[in-house]
Amino acid sequence: MVFTQALVNGLVQGSIFALFAAGFTIIFGVMDIPNMGHAALFAGGAYIFYHTVEVVGLPWYAGLLAAILLISIFAAVIEQQLISPLYDRDETDYIFGVILVTVGIGWILERAYAQTWGHSPLYLGIGGLQDLSINFAAVRINYLQIVVFIVSILSFAFLYVLTYKTMVGRSLRAIVQDRELAHIRGVNVDRIFLMAFMLGSGMAAFAGILNAAMFTLTPVMGFELLIKAFIIVILGGIGRIWGAAIAGYALGIYEAFAVLYLTSYYIFASEFALLIVFFLAKGLLVPEGSDSLSRIFKNRVSDLIGGM
Repeated sequence: MVFTQALVNGLVQGSIFALFAAGFTIIFGVMDIPNMGHAALFAGGAYIFYHTVEVVGLPWYAGLLAAILLISIFAAVIEQQLISPLYDRDETDYIFGVILVTVGIGWILERAYAQTWGHSPLYLGIGGLQDLSINFAAVRINYLQIVVFIVSILSFAFLYVLTYKTMVGRSLRAIVQDRELAHIRGVNVDRIFLMAFMLGSGMAAFAGILNAAMFTLTPVMGFELLIKAFIIVILGGIGRIWGAAIAGYALGIYEAFAVLYLTSYYIFASEFALLIVFFLAKGLLVPEGSDSLSRIFKNRVSDLIGGM
């Protein structure tokens, strides 16, 4: 019974990890930058949903639509007004500039949430699903857990269709594989950048709603998940949606079983230990220059050391 319950909990937690990381890796893979404001958009979707449903009184599906739509539009404004002016910079300045911009946006948004809705945890209700449950193989599963898992599977089915069956998806994959060649072949890179940023941010908002419904809603609820997203994306492969999905579910299942034997501190430490081992293996196995972002960080560190 303990094994089955841990597996159920892991699949549900992994569903949220996978959705959050998939949105993160779409932006990372296409634009070659980590969106450090991803966690704030994750919380923002949940707050919009909360305000629409709990305060205004609209149905939950209206809140869901409003949250994803408004966060996607806000992401478009961020990309057009704050990030796109950096595209003409050289690669190093572009990456570090975008990181600073998105860190600042995240910082501002988290404090705006706290000022508007307070620091205290809030609770979401989605049609009372948390209060309904079934017993299966001596395991209690509430309806919300079932919905979260099914919705995550449907979301990845949608991403599959978008990625492999549409022109937008082919353009996304082409840019991830070789941005310069995609541009030569006629792909509008700037437009795909905008669409990737909107899509990834909308997925963050969706994952935020599910996470807040399962647990609680706070301004900084996405911070720890952002760190986990780096682990998931690196293990699954930058820009690889299916890698993020598999790694996200695997991490959720690992945490569900690890919590039976370890404290949260040691669980977090063990995840970083796994990442360090992966980095060591990658450093030995991956040819020099195959990862532009890693190369830039390495060069920047070398410059700093050389200037000391």
